[in-house]
Amino acid sequence: TVLKDNKIIVVVEGTKAFSDYDTFTRAMSVALSNLDRDNDNRFEVWTAGPNNINGYTASFCNITENYLKQKGIKVKFTKVPYSYVEDNMNYVDYYAFFSNPEEKPSRLTAKAEQSDVEVAIYRY
Repeated sequence: TVLKDNKIIVVVEGTKAFSDYDTFTRAMSVALSNLDRDNDNRFEVWTAGPNNINGYTASFCNITENYLKQKGIKVKFTKVPYSYVEDNMNYVDYYAFFSNPEEKPSRLTAKAEQSDVEVAIYRY
């Protein structure tokens, strides 16, 4: 299980066909806007794949790490299996799913919606 202390947890998932890094970075900026600047000191991203999404997540976290560190916020990203996200959905603050327009969201997306997590679906 996950300890929820002064951090925001974002889950990122997508499809193999998604390839718009600019859209991904805009979506992650929206996720960052959910930080409570007075209370949150960690921005944690769980990436549930596939590899292209994992790579985008790693790149985004690495690029923003120095900026956020100056503001006293630590960045952490972790590759996690679907089952981990399902088991810990009650700790998630924001869920972002990325696909092309003709692709359907995953079962994790539905679970996030049922769990009252803020869900954003990006189709480009």
